[in-house]
Amino acid sequence: MLIPPNPQKKCPAQIREKIRKEVIMKGKGFFSLSVTAILCLSLLSTYSFAAEQRRPKRFASIGDSTTEAINAEVYGANHWASWANGYHGFWQWLFGLSNVNSHNQRITNKFGRWGRKNFIEAEEGADSRDLFTQAERAVAHDADYVTLLMGHNDICQDYIDEIPEADEFEENARRALVELRDGLREGTTIYLIGIVNVPQLYYVAKDKKALGIVDCEVLWFFTLFELYPCGTVLGPLRDESDRMAMTQRIVEYNSKLQELVQEFSEDDPNRYYYYTESVFEFSNSGFGENHVSDLDCFHPSTEGHWELSRITWEAEDGPRFLDW
Repeated sequence: MLIPPNPQKKCPAQIREKIRKEVIMKGKGFFSLSVTAILCLSLLSTYSFAAEQRRPKRFASIGDSTTEAINAEVYGANHWASWANGYHGFWQWLFGLSNVNSHNQRITNKFGRWGRKNFIEAEEGADSRDLFTQAERAVAHDADYVTLLMGHNDICQDYIDEIPEADEFEENARRALVELRDGLREGTTIYLIGIVNVPQLYYVAKDKKALGIVDCEVLWFFTLFELYPCGTVLGPLRDESDRMAMTQRIVEYNSKLQELVQEFSEDDPNRYYYYTESVFEFSNSGFGENHVSDLDCFHPSTEGHWELSRITWEAEDGPRFLDW
Protein backbone atom coordinates (compact mmCIF):
# COMPACT_ATOMS: atom_id res chain seq x y z
CA MET A 1 0.00 0.00 0.00
CA LEU A 2 1.32 3.45 -0.91
CA ILE A 3 0.73 6.28 1.52
CA PRO A 4 2.04 9.16 -0.62
CA PRO A 5 3.76 12.21 0.79
CA ASN A 6 1.70 15.39 1.08
CA PRO A 7 1.03 16.40 -2.54
CA GLN A 8 2.36 19.69 -3.78
CA LYS A 9 -0.36 22.16 -3.01
CA LYS A 10 -1.17 24.88 -5.51
CA CYS A 11 -3.34 27.92 -5.38
CA PRO A 12 -6.90 26.83 -6.35
CA ALA A 13 -7.54 27.20 -10.08
CA GLN A 14 -10.51 29.56 -9.67
CA ILE A 15 -8.43 31.92 -7.52
CA ARG A 16 -5.55 31.89 -10.00
CA GLU A 17 -7.91 32.69 -12.85
CA LYS A 18 -9.43 35.59 -10.94
CA ILE A 19 -5.96 37.00 -10.25
CA ARG A 20 -5.08 36.76 -13.93
CA LYS A 21 -8.21 38.64 -14.96
CA GLU A 22 -7.67 41.35 -12.36
CA VAL A 23 -4.05 41.87 -13.39
CA ILE A 24 -4.92 42.42 -17.03
CA MET A 25 -8.11 44.38 -16.29
CA LYS A 26 -8.07 47.89 -17.58
CA GLY A 27 -6.76 50.26 -14.96
CA LYS A 28 -4.96 47.51 -13.05
CA GLY A 29 -1.18 47.42 -13.31
CA PHE A 30 1.13 44.52 -12.68
CA PHE A 31 2.26 46.24 -9.49
CA SER A 32 -1.25 46.20 -8.08
CA LEU A 33 -1.69 43.24 -5.75
CA SER A 34 -5.34 42.42 -5.22
CA VAL A 35 -6.91 41.09 -2.08
CA THR A 36 -7.47 37.85 -3.94
CA ALA A 37 -3.76 37.51 -4.70
CA ILE A 38 -2.89 38.12 -1.06
CA LEU A 39 -5.34 35.40 -0.08
CA CYS A 40 -3.75 33.00 -2.55
CA LEU A 41 -0.24 33.71 -1.27
CA SER A 42 -1.47 33.16 2.25
CA LEU A 43 -2.91 29.79 1.29
CA LEU A 44 0.34 28.75 -0.36
CA SER A 45 2.35 29.61 2.74
CA THR A 46 0.36 27.17 4.85
CA TYR A 47 1.17 24.11 2.70
CA SER A 48 4.28 21.93 2.76
CA PHE A 49 5.81 20.87 -0.53
CA ALA A 50 6.76 17.23 -1.08
CA ALA A 51 10.21 16.54 -2.47
CA GLU A 52 10.35 15.08 -5.96
CA GLN A 53 10.84 11.32 -5.91
CA ARG A 54 14.43 10.44 -6.76
CA ARG A 55 15.29 7.96 -9.47
CA PRO A 56 16.21 4.65 -7.78
CA LYS A 57 19.79 4.53 -9.00
CA ARG A 58 21.54 4.00 -5.65
CA PHE A 59 19.80 0.86 -4.44
CA ALA A 60 20.28 -0.81 -1.04
CA SER A 61 18.48 -3.89 0.28
CA ILE A 62 17.88 -4.62 3.97
CA GLY A 63 17.09 -8.19 4.88
CA ASP A 64 18.22 -11.71 5.73
CA SER A 65 19.31 -14.88 3.91
CA THR A 66 16.35 -14.60 1.57
CA THR A 67 17.74 -11.37 0.11
CA GLU A 68 21.26 -12.82 0.10
CA ALA A 69 19.88 -15.73 -2.00
CA ILE A 70 21.46 -18.36 0.20
CA ASN A 71 21.47 -21.80 -1.51
CA ALA A 72 19.28 -20.59 -4.34
CA GLU A 73 21.35 -22.34 -7.02
CA VAL A 74 24.62 -23.48 -5.43
CA TYR A 75 25.61 -23.70 -1.79
CA GLY A 76 26.33 -20.39 -0.10
CA ALA A 77 25.41 -16.81 -0.91
CA ASN A 78 24.17 -16.56 -4.51
CA HIS A 79 24.08 -12.78 -4.83
CA TRP A 80 23.63 -12.94 -8.61
CA ALA A 81 20.32 -14.72 -7.96
CA SER A 82 18.95 -12.33 -5.34
CA TRP A 83 15.43 -11.03 -6.06
CA ALA A 84 16.70 -7.61 -4.99
CA ASN A 85 20.39 -7.25 -5.89
CA GLY A 86 20.85 -9.95 -8.52
CA TYR A 87 22.86 -9.46 -11.70
CA HIS A 88 23.61 -11.44 -14.86
CA GLY A 89 26.87 -10.65 -16.57
CA PHE A 90 29.37 -12.50 -18.71
CA TRP A 91 30.47 -14.98 -16.04
CA GLN A 92 26.92 -15.83 -15.05
CA TRP A 93 26.08 -16.39 -18.70
CA LEU A 94 29.25 -18.44 -19.28
CA PHE A 95 28.56 -20.80 -16.39
CA GLY A 96 24.87 -21.10 -17.15
CA LEU A 97 23.71 -19.49 -13.93
CA SER A 98 20.15 -18.28 -13.56
CA ASN A 99 18.87 -14.83 -14.43
CA VAL A 100 16.17 -13.75 -11.93
CA ASN A 101 15.61 -10.26 -13.40
CA SER A 102 16.14 -8.60 -10.03
CA HIS A 103 15.22 -5.09 -8.92
CA ASN A 104 18.84 -4.13 -9.57
CA GLN A 105 18.60 -5.32 -13.18
CA ARG A 106 15.20 -3.73 -13.71
CA ILE A 107 16.49 -0.39 -12.45
CA THR A 108 19.40 -0.50 -14.89
CA ASN A 109 17.12 -1.47 -17.77
CA LYS A 110 14.69 1.32 -16.89
CA PHE A 111 17.01 4.16 -15.91
CA GLY A 112 20.36 3.28 -17.48
CA ARG A 113 23.79 2.43 -16.11
CA TRP A 114 24.91 5.98 -15.40
CA GLY A 115 25.15 6.63 -11.65
CA ARG A 116 24.10 3.06 -10.77
CA LYS A 117 25.13 1.56 -7.44
CA ASN A 118 23.93 -1.72 -5.95
CA PHE A 119 24.39 -2.38 -2.23
CA ILE A 120 23.36 -5.53 -0.40
CA GLU A 121 23.04 -4.75 3.30
CA ALA A 122 21.19 -8.02 4.00
CA GLU A 123 22.97 -10.77 5.93
CA GLU A 124 22.32 -14.44 6.50
CA GLY A 125 20.82 -15.08 9.92
CA ALA A 126 19.72 -11.48 10.46
CA ASP A 127 16.50 -10.71 12.30
CA SER A 128 14.68 -7.52 13.26
CA ARG A 129 17.31 -6.66 15.87
CA ASP A 130 19.73 -6.15 12.97
CA LEU A 131 17.50 -3.71 11.11
CA PHE A 132 19.08 -0.62 12.63
CA THR A 133 22.65 -1.65 11.74
CA GLN A 134 21.65 -2.41 8.16
CA ALA A 135 19.77 0.89 7.95
CA GLU A 136 22.95 2.67 9.08
CA ARG A 137 24.82 1.06 6.19
CA ALA A 138 22.13 2.09 3.71
CA VAL A 139 22.49 5.67 4.96
CA ALA A 140 26.29 5.47 4.68
CA HIS A 141 25.82 4.35 1.07
CA ASP A 142 23.54 7.34 0.40
CA ALA A 143 20.85 5.12 -1.07
CA ASP A 144 17.90 6.70 -2.84
CA TYR A 145 15.93 3.42 -2.96
CA VAL A 146 15.80 0.98 -0.03
CA THR A 147 13.91 -2.29 0.22
CA LEU A 148 13.24 -3.94 3.58
CA LEU A 149 12.25 -7.61 3.77
CA MET A 150 12.94 -8.88 7.28
CA GLY A 151 11.27 -11.02 9.90
CA HIS A 152 11.63 -14.61 8.75
CA ASN A 153 14.34 -15.33 11.34
CA ASP A 154 12.22 -13.74 14.06
CA ILE A 155 9.68 -16.49 13.34
CA CYS A 156 12.23 -19.22 12.62
CA GLN A 157 13.62 -19.84 16.08
CA ASP A 158 14.45 -23.14 17.74
CA TYR A 159 11.77 -22.65 20.39
CA ILE A 160 8.48 -20.77 20.35
CA ASP A 161 9.23 -18.72 23.47
CA GLU A 162 12.21 -17.17 21.61
CA ILE A 163 9.98 -15.48 19.04
CA PRO A 164 9.73 -11.69 19.59
CA GLU A 165 6.34 -10.22 20.36
CA ALA A 166 4.82 -7.98 17.70
CA ASP A 167 5.55 -4.85 19.75
CA GLU A 168 9.25 -5.70 19.95
CA PHE A 169 9.34 -6.33 16.21
CA GLU A 170 7.65 -2.97 15.65
CA GLU A 171 10.16 -1.14 17.83
CA ASN A 172 13.08 -2.69 15.94
CA ALA A 173 11.54 -1.67 12.61
CA ARG A 174 10.76 1.83 13.89
CA ARG A 175 14.38 2.46 14.90
CA ALA A 176 15.50 1.47 11.40
CA LEU A 177 12.94 3.74 9.74
CA VAL A 178 13.96 6.68 11.93
CA GLU A 179 17.56 6.12 10.87
CA LEU A 180 16.55 6.02 7.19
CA ARG A 181 14.29 9.07 7.53
CA ASP A 182 16.93 11.16 9.30
CA GLY A 183 19.89 9.99 7.24
CA LEU A 184 18.69 9.70 3.64
CA ARG A 185 18.05 12.57 1.26
CA GLU A 186 14.65 13.98 0.48
CA GLY A 187 12.89 12.14 -2.32
CA THR A 188 14.20 8.73 -1.23
CA THR A 189 11.93 5.70 -1.67
CA ILE A 190 11.62 3.25 1.24
CA TYR A 191 9.80 0.03 0.39
CA LEU A 192 8.67 -2.32 3.17
CA ILE A 193 7.63 -5.81 2.09
CA GLY A 194 5.40 -8.01 4.22
CA ILE A 195 7.17 -11.26 5.05
CA VAL A 196 6.34 -14.68 3.62
CA ASN A 197 3.86 -16.94 5.40
CA VAL A 198 6.66 -19.27 6.53
CA PRO A 199 4.40 -22.17 7.64
CA GLN A 200 3.34 -22.60 4.01
CA LEU A 201 6.84 -23.96 3.44
CA TYR A 202 5.87 -27.03 5.47
CA TYR A 203 2.88 -27.77 3.27
CA VAL A 204 4.47 -27.21 -0.14
CA ALA A 205 7.84 -28.89 0.54
CA LYS A 206 7.02 -31.80 2.84
CA ASP A 207 6.92 -34.14 -0.16
CA LYS A 208 9.96 -32.57 -1.85
CA LYS A 209 13.40 -34.20 -1.97
CA ALA A 210 16.65 -32.32 -1.46
CA LEU A 211 18.95 -32.98 -4.45
CA GLY A 212 16.25 -35.39 -5.58
CA ILE A 213 17.47 -37.87 -2.95
CA VAL A 214 16.65 -36.95 0.65
CA ASP A 215 13.13 -36.16 1.82
CA CYS A 216 12.85 -32.61 3.13
CA GLU A 217 11.18 -33.97 6.25
CA VAL A 218 14.36 -35.90 7.00
CA LEU A 219 16.34 -32.65 6.95
CA TRP A 220 13.73 -30.92 9.06
CA PHE A 221 14.08 -33.66 11.69
CA PHE A 222 17.43 -32.14 12.64
CA THR A 223 15.66 -29.09 14.04
CA LEU A 224 15.36 -31.24 17.19
CA PHE A 225 19.12 -30.92 17.63
CA GLU A 226 19.27 -27.26 16.55
CA LEU A 227 21.21 -28.35 13.45
CA TYR A 228 18.57 -27.05 11.05
CA PRO A 229 16.71 -23.71 11.21
CA CYS A 230 13.08 -22.99 11.98
CA GLY A 231 12.17 -25.60 14.56
CA THR A 232 9.19 -23.40 15.46
CA VAL A 233 7.59 -24.25 12.12
CA LEU A 234 9.32 -27.32 10.65
CA GLY A 235 10.14 -29.33 13.74
CA PRO A 236 8.62 -32.84 13.80
CA LEU A 237 7.00 -32.11 17.17
CA ARG A 238 5.08 -29.11 15.82
CA ASP A 239 1.43 -29.57 15.02
CA GLU A 240 -1.21 -27.66 13.09
CA SER A 241 -2.01 -25.36 16.01
CA ASP A 242 1.67 -24.38 16.31
CA ARG A 243 1.86 -23.49 12.63
CA MET A 244 -1.38 -21.53 12.82
CA ALA A 245 0.08 -19.57 15.75
CA MET A 246 3.17 -18.80 13.66
CA THR A 247 1.02 -17.54 10.80
CA GLN A 248 -0.86 -15.31 13.22
CA ARG A 249 2.40 -13.82 14.50
CA ILE A 250 3.45 -13.12 10.90
CA VAL A 251 0.13 -11.37 10.29
CA GLU A 252 0.85 -9.23 13.36
CA TYR A 253 4.36 -8.40 12.12
CA ASN A 254 3.05 -7.40 8.71
CA SER A 255 0.32 -5.27 10.28
CA LYS A 256 2.98 -3.43 12.26
CA LEU A 257 4.96 -2.74 9.10
CA GLN A 258 1.86 -1.39 7.37
CA GLU A 259 1.04 0.86 10.33
CA LEU A 260 4.60 2.20 10.36
CA VAL A 261 4.38 3.09 6.67
CA GLN A 262 1.13 4.94 7.37
CA GLU A 263 2.68 6.81 10.29
CA PHE A 264 5.94 7.78 8.60
CA SER A 265 4.15 8.83 5.41
CA GLU A 266 1.95 11.21 7.38
CA ASP A 267 4.82 12.64 9.42
CA ASP A 268 7.45 12.87 6.68
CA PRO A 269 6.21 14.50 3.45
CA ASN A 270 9.62 14.44 1.79
CA ARG A 271 10.29 10.71 1.51
CA TYR A 272 8.22 8.06 -0.20
CA TYR A 273 7.10 5.12 1.95
CA TYR A 274 5.42 2.01 0.56
CA TYR A 275 4.16 -1.27 1.96
CA THR A 276 3.01 -4.34 0.06
CA GLU A 277 1.57 -7.61 1.27
CA SER A 278 1.86 -9.18 -2.17
CA VAL A 279 4.59 -11.64 -1.14
CA PHE A 280 2.57 -12.89 1.84
CA GLU A 281 -0.47 -13.28 -0.40
CA PHE A 282 1.55 -15.16 -3.02
CA SER A 283 2.91 -17.53 -0.38
CA ASN A 284 -0.69 -18.38 0.54
CA SER A 285 -1.83 -19.16 -2.98
CA GLY A 286 0.84 -19.44 -5.71
CA PHE A 287 3.69 -20.87 -3.64
CA GLY A 288 4.91 -24.27 -4.90
CA GLU A 289 7.78 -26.66 -4.24
CA ASN A 290 9.58 -25.34 -7.33
CA HIS A 291 9.99 -22.07 -5.42
CA VAL A 292 11.94 -23.86 -2.66
CA SER A 293 15.67 -24.56 -2.88
CA ASP A 294 16.60 -28.06 -4.07
CA LEU A 295 19.68 -27.84 -1.85
CA ASP A 296 18.27 -27.17 1.61
CA CYS A 297 14.45 -27.39 1.46
CA PHE A 298 14.26 -24.02 3.15
CA HIS A 299 15.40 -20.98 1.19
CA PRO A 300 13.86 -19.72 -2.08
CA SER A 301 15.09 -21.30 -5.29
CA THR A 302 16.05 -19.22 -8.30
CA GLU A 303 12.45 -19.59 -9.48
CA GLY A 304 11.37 -18.30 -6.11
CA HIS A 305 13.64 -15.27 -6.46
CA TRP A 306 12.35 -14.60 -9.96
CA GLU A 307 8.81 -14.52 -8.54
CA LEU A 308 9.82 -12.35 -5.57
CA SER A 309 11.34 -9.81 -7.93
CA ARG A 310 8.37 -9.78 -10.26
CA ILE A 311 5.74 -9.59 -7.53
CA THR A 312 7.38 -6.78 -5.58
CA TRP A 313 8.36 -4.77 -8.66
CA GLU A 314 4.90 -4.96 -10.21
CA ALA A 315 2.87 -4.65 -6.99
CA GLU A 316 0.07 -2.10 -7.33
CA ASP A 317 0.87 -0.79 -3.85
CA GLY A 318 4.62 -0.68 -4.51
CA PRO A 319 6.71 2.18 -5.95
CA ARG A 320 5.62 1.25 -9.50
CA PHE A 321 8.89 2.40 -11.06
CA LEU A 322 7.84 0.54 -14.21
CA ASP A 323 5.29 3.31 -14.84
CA TRP A 324 7.90 6.09 -14.93
